[in-house]
Amino acid sequence: MRAPIGFDIADEYMHAPTDHPQFNESMYFNFVDGNSGFATLVRMGNRANEGHAEVTVLVYLPGGGAAFHFERADIKDNSAFASAGLRFEIVEPFRHSRVTFDGQVRMMASGTELEDAKKVFSENPLKRMQLTLDYEDVVPMFGLGSGESGGSGIAGAEDSIATGHYQGPCRVRGTLTIDGESHSLTGLGYRDHSWGPRIWQGPAFWRWVCGIADEKNAFIGWLSKIGDKRPPDRGMVLRDGKLSFVERIELESSYGPAPYYPEAMRMTLHTADGSTHQVNGKSINLVPLRNRRHGEVARLAELVCRYEFDGLVAYGISEYHDRMTDGVPAGMHEA
Repeated sequence: MRAPIGFDIADEYMHAPTDHPQFNESMYFNFVDGNSGFATLVRMGNRANEGHAEVTVLVYLPGGGAAFHFERADIKDNSAFASAGLRFEIVEPFRHSRVTFDGQVRMMASGTELEDAKKVFSENPLKRMQLTLDYEDVVPMFGLGSGESGGSGIAGAEDSIATGHYQGPCRVRGTLTIDGESHSLTGLGYRDHSWGPRIWQGPAFWRWVCGIADEKNAFIGWLSKIGDKRPPDRGMVLRDGKLSFVERIELESSYGPAPYYPEAMRMTLHTADGSTHQVNGKSINLVPLRNRRHGEVARLAELVCRYEFDGLVAYGISEYHDRMTDGVPAGMHEA
């Protein structure tokens, strides 16, 4: 198996931590089945210099509910992604990955219940959940940096998000069992792998808007603001099997009343080959995640979306990250 341009086979595995106090190595996997209403978001971020892993397991349920587990699990080193019942395995580098989880989850009738996380973790019912997902890459992984494949980290955000990063669309299959009731899962999703500093409160905001119509048609739009600067827009468009990298993004988002969750977006992607692509999306399920440090809050609104993409219907999970000030998202009036 050959690595994508700009990466090595070794990049699919663990990296030696630097001495940065907030060094992070993470993998992220998502999946949406637009027909059944099931979707998943699973992430583990090893923060070896802080002695813990951030473990997030989120399953969106048909009808707007969700099952959720979060834990800061103790780790001694950065030798593997295996904590708190969650494990990531590279079955074949840059071709096949596997996610497994076996543990307790909090059940929510609506994903937005997590706005009051303390109440959810103290009052919502616990159920046992097992999850197995196999991911097969449908195109070579790519980055959000510079160069032919977007190799290196995330352009303009190497000091706060990642110095190494790649991502890409996948076909997904697996099984979900909650409280003894099993469901077969089949569909499409994305995976990514990042390493380097991760300072959740560093960026003012970022927007990661992604969707997949089928194995030959998909998109990602990434834009961010660090301090008062806007790093280069990044992303990709896969159209009829041809992949082009994004050079510029126009994004308009609409928000509901306080607590100001994103509800819909209109995005135009301008690619390096001179083409333009239109995405109109609407949130159909949402769970708000948060990271607090030294009195500052970063909110990550995780939206399952239905999109119209160049005349096609696509589904995906978009991430709206914002530093929160007096309950207001930093990027609400910009993107």
